[in-house]
Amino acid sequence: MAGSALEAALTRLARDARRGALSRDAALARVDAAALRELLRPRLEPAALAGLPRWSGGLTGSAGAASGRLYLSAEALLAAKREAAAPGYVLALPEALAADVPGLAAADAVISAEGGYAAHAAVLARQYGTAAVLAPGLRIRGKKALLGGLALHEGDPVSVDAPAAAPPSVYAGAVPLAREARGGPALRAVLGLARDALREAGFAVRCNADSAPDAALGRALGAEGVGLCRTEHMFFAPERLPFFQALLLSAARGERDAALEALFHFQQDDFYALLAAAAGKPVTIRLLDAPLHEFLPPPSAREIAPLASRMGLSAREARARIASLREKNPMLGLRGCRVGVVFPELYAMQVRAIMAAACRARRERKKVTLDILIPFVINERECKLIAYGRKIEGGGFAGIAGAAEAFFAEAGERAIPFRIGAMIETPAAALAAAGIARYAAFFCIGGNDLTQTALGISRDDCGSFLPAYTRADLIAADPFAALEGPAAELAETALERGRQTRPGLPCCFCGEQAASPQGARWCAASGFDSISCSSRAVPIAALAAAQTLAGG
Repeated sequence: MAGSALEAALTRLARDARRGALSRDAALARVDAAALRELLRPRLEPAALAGLPRWSGGLTGSAGAASGRLYLSAEALLAAKREAAAPGYVLALPEALAADVPGLAAADAVISAEGGYAAHAAVLARQYGTAAVLAPGLRIRGKKALLGGLALHEGDPVSVDAPAAAPPSVYAGAVPLAREARGGPALRAVLGLARDALREAGFAVRCNADSAPDAALGRALGAEGVGLCRTEHMFFAPERLPFFQALLLSAARGERDAALEALFHFQQDDFYALLAAAAGKPVTIRLLDAPLHEFLPPPSAREIAPLASRMGLSAREARARIASLREKNPMLGLRGCRVGVVFPELYAMQVRAIMAAACRARRERKKVTLDILIPFVINERECKLIAYGRKIEGGGFAGIAGAAEAFFAEAGERAIPFRIGAMIETPAAALAAAGIARYAAFFCIGGNDLTQTALGISRDDCGSFLPAYTRADLIAADPFAALEGPAAELAETALERGRQTRPGLPCCFCGEQAASPQGARWCAASGFDSISCSSRAVPIAALAAAQTLAGG
């Protein structure tokens, strides 16, 4: 349905529901949830596109539109933004790495050559409300980007149009965004009906938020709290990254302790702002998940020399220490709760910072509803160790509960209630869910990782073959955009087995699969208590879930 037609339909539905001519459930059933994605996204002014050189193809990683100067590295974009406030910034990269996060956050649109719908660039773009285009044909040669027959140079004005359900386009030239507001009061009225249906059913749609602005936006769009805060994204800011690198590379205990203390203060401020923005609604904070090498430059990079100098190391020593943390398959390596096992002081610092932030919020009479999430578990022994610790060879491993208890005792603060949960994102964890539920008070199903581990398909590399697979009908759709059979079956298995051990176990499905109408409906029908997705996808997920729970 075209945007104007959908707006008119929403207006009629809102009017009829208000007058009592339609029941709430009947009004909800008549809205096309998938069409909202196109209605809500920004768009380019159609009249200004005529005659502009254009490339079209690839796929949309995040629906939207933007216009601005083109930059071919995160560093170049950030430097340009510091020097002068230009109308907009478009970032083009061969692939988006963790170190590019500040550039992704600052860009109005991103174009990447590698990846799929669940790749790093696309996931972050949806969170930031940034248009993202996945263009396998993109080639970057020095200061020049080639998209088919379209040649663009760094600094050129470009425009990006990324529809929700059609191939995206890149134009050579600046095009203004269309000014008209879309949806308006009628959309808000329909979403109000959806919110009422969800609350009546005891189902919550929450947002993924790594910062206070993310959480505030989610709340404004109807999110019932923060379902997932990914703390690894907090460490990439320029003023924080050197401390994290010092923690990983310093041989001296004193230097590592100093780095941890600096990071503690940063994290405390982060978590306080997040709790304040959530305004008393539930907040789930996931402890560090990312592979550690993502926080370090490659051993051959030019950044090695200043990094080594800052830490009092020779370039050779720095390269050797960085090389020792690099992995051939990092997404299955030292990540998730494995970081907490190898570097327990890092998780302990995060727990202390969470509790310090919560105590600060409580002193200011702010309501705090807090959960802490253990990422990437594979068995109950991991979950028990990270959650509750144990004595090891005369020493001790405090775990989350022990670190929190120690903080309250040292700070002289009354304990703050919180729950410890497990993120189920491997087949092993889904199959072991009955045992994991002995030590986890709630589950969070991580859709992206569960899909890639279940199917053996990399979320970052699937763009090169998924189009051929869907054309040949080998896979019905992009499995990272819509939940596929094996991953869905594993999620249901985790839910069923977890509740055998802990009846009524709360379970949230996290990820953009839940933001699709199909995914939100599946989660609502399968017994989940909540879903969590990017803030801007909350209205779509809420409407689709409400339609299912209301019998639509």
